[in-house]
Amino acid sequence: MSGQRDLPKHLRFSSICLMIIAVISGCNQTAPLDSTTEGQRIYTIYCSGCHSLDPAGPTVLGPPLAGIGNRATNNREGMSATEWLRREIIDPDAVVAPGYTAGLMPRTYGTDFRPAQLEALIAYLASLE
Repeated sequence: MSGQRDLPKHLRFSSICLMIIAVISGCNQTAPLDSTTEGQRIYTIYCSGCHSLDPAGPTVLGPPLAGIGNRATNNREGMSATEWLRREIIDPDAVVAPGYTAGLMPRTYGTDFRPAQLEALIAYLASLE
């Protein structure tokens, strides 16, 4: 019989533990990043080693990306800025910038990035005027 009397205490204890866990878990969560901020993070990790944001360089392997948003908007292919940036990322040798060599940029970003990551990177690059 004593096991039956302890059951409500056990349930109360379990409920309190679950509430504490829920509160602690909620405290550790951060607000989700907006796509441009997430894109900047992705640029920093994957792109900044080869592409500078300074219009004058340095140019390690690839051209500077300063103003890439304007170049995307005014591309000669008549594509939307988003389409142009997507192509430049997933098919980097489609149009190689003058003075640079084809084959240096990875061709796997179309599959390496999740769709949301690719869209975030495109949003960030489009914001660079």
